[in-house]
Amino acid sequence: MSDSTRSILQTAATFMLVLTMSIHPAAAQLGTATISGNVTDSTGAVVVGASVAVVSNETGFRRETVANNQGQYNLPGLVPGNYDLTVEFQGFKRVENKGLTVQVDQNARIDVVLQIGQITESVEITSRAPMVESQSAAMGAVVDTQKILSLPLNGRNFAQLALLVPGVNTGSGGGGAEGFSASGLRADQNAFQIDGTSNSDSFAGRITVRPNIDAVQEFKIQTSNYSAEFGKGGGAQVNVITKSGTKDFHGTAWEFVRNDAFQARRFFDTNRRAFPCDPSDTNLTTRAACAPPFKQNQYGFNLGGPMFLIPKGSGDRKTFFFTTYEGFRQTRGNATLATVPSAAQRVGDFSQNLLTTTTVADALGRTYRRGQIFDPNSSRAVTDSAGRPRFVRDPFVGNQIPLSRMDPIAARWLADTTFIPLANTPGTLGSNGNPSNNFQDGRKTTSNSDQFSARLDHQFSPNDTVFGRFSFQDANSYSPGTFPGFGTQDNQRQINVTTSYTKVLSPSMVNEFRCG
Repeated sequence: MSDSTRSILQTAATFMLVLTMSIHPAAAQLGTATISGNVTDSTGAVVVGASVAVVSNETGFRRETVANNQGQYNLPGLVPGNYDLTVEFQGFKRVENKGLTVQVDQNARIDVVLQIGQITESVEITSRAPMVESQSAAMGAVVDTQKILSLPLNGRNFAQLALLVPGVNTGSGGGGAEGFSASGLRADQNAFQIDGTSNSDSFAGRITVRPNIDAVQEFKIQTSNYSAEFGKGGGAQVNVITKSGTKDFHGTAWEFVRNDAFQARRFFDTNRRAFPCDPSDTNLTTRAACAPPFKQNQYGFNLGGPMFLIPKGSGDRKTFFFTTYEGFRQTRGNATLATVPSAAQRVGDFSQNLLTTTTVADALGRTYRRGQIFDPNSSRAVTDSAGRPRFVRDPFVGNQIPLSRMDPIAARWLADTTFIPLANTPGTLGSNGNPSNNFQDGRKTTSNSDQFSARLDHQFSPNDTVFGRFSFQDANSYSPGTFPGFGTQDNQRQINVTTSYTKVLSPSMVNEFRCG
């Protein structure tokens, strides 16, 4: 056997070992849900070989298994949603448990008791007590679609609903607009997943793609005691599940508008210099201040349903799509006060800096007004009246520095108003004669983003299910600096892709391949 052949066989053996480990019944279920339980008869004896099936109410996707030698069944890898559970065995009435809602990362235990009778007879269960998570010690909560769409959210940011979970507060320490503190840890210690794959920016410590709330089916926040499948940090684990298409077409369009025409001036918006109600009023002391300019538009749509472009085949359609887009545009008024040299100072005239008070006498007995500028080239050694050596300098006449004495680079810098603009507001004059707050910059801050996401779900058979999702987000923002020509431009592009293939190998063995 050649070395290359041996290497290939070793690689294949390693792959099969990993695959075997991944299809163990107790494998992780990141981004999915599980329904499991026992099947017994009315005496409490286990029913071996009972057929168990679940059907999704949204898509009609079907999964099947049978009870093992202990009467136990397990249906992992289910997409969170509403299901009907059916259990049947020869010599017993069929049990139909309808309207079961399973949530992300939930292991719902549904024990079934079969009653003796004909298999054509059925026992239908349409209501039950809320299912309690008894298979996991993880602390946290699920925020479902109703809460996401019903509760008010500033900027339609679903992560704000994390504050509904015990142990979570606003916190600090990074995380961006989606930042929150869980169990006292910093916001950048949280980890985000979307449809079971990582959605965290490890460099910035925040979420990568933030789906709009109309694209989110639900999300779960686990704050402690979560399993080893989670990682990245010691904070919360946030697992977001996006919506998929259903048997019926559903669509939504929206636009949310906020601007200064619809809202009153805040109590602390008193900048009458930058935002006067009447710009023609030149009295900076008495003119009224209005709200800063503000415009925000958030708009988009989503559409989901069966995919008619793919041949139906026999039976119901098994391919569904969901797509969504959201745009965000914001412009906010901004006012920055800065200090620039006066027109006289720009040409070397500092006479305004001469004060009325005088200095003590120098070695030659001369006194000067405070604020006087001296010629460095006139420095020389002299002897004072006590016979001690001293250095003196001569003042610039009138406290004016000749242009010929200025550094050429500094002179060009001052002459080019691109770098240091001219004063455009009176400002104030300090006790030392220097102007203060005599330049006002009114450039606006902007924040724009576009987000698109598309998802496709398909079931080849009850044993083979696939889905794929592509999410794309472009964002740019601009924050002006102190002077025109300066500012911060932030351009970002995030792309998140998730694919999953779930294969039922046997009633007791399921393999899920997921990457993203």
